[in-house]
Amino acid sequence: MGTKSTFQGYVRTYGGQDKSSGVTPAVLVASEVITFLASTTTATAVSVGATVNSLAPFVLPQGAIPLSFAVLSTSAGGATTTINLGSAANSTGIAQNLVSGAKGTNALTGSLVVAAGLTANTTVVASVGSTAGTGNVTGVIVFTFNDATAKPGEETYTN
Repeated sequence: MGTKSTFQGYVRTYGGQDKSSGVTPAVLVASEVITFLASTTTATAVSVGATVNSLAPFVLPQGAIPLSFAVLSTSAGGATTTINLGSAANSTGIAQNLVSGAKGTNALTGSLVVAAGLTANTTVVASVGSTAGTGNVTGVIVFTFNDATAKPGEETYTN
């Protein structure tokens, strides 16, 4: 294995059925490992990967719908430490006071989490929630996409 494949577009499935069955193809979910400082009071871009790296900001694409964040590496300061996730314009738009001091999966319920998806490419930022922690938080953010064109059958591509 070891080979990476990157492409443009959505990956959709008919759930194992033939495309002529009439079922609606569903968009598959995507995920990324991200890391950020639990102690920053200023909303700062989260990093792709398992270390904080200002040269690797995580950007959700237009149309993305953030679903959940699974904390893998917790912040120090106790099980009740919290963080906010959002955008430069709305630092709590993805999650407000998300528990970062305990491993677990948290639903993302901020005002930017809507069925239509994000209206523009969005650099995800993190900041301290109501209870500050210290150190780094690493986890997996899971998201899907609004595919307004989902319909049975394939769309014909024209150049």
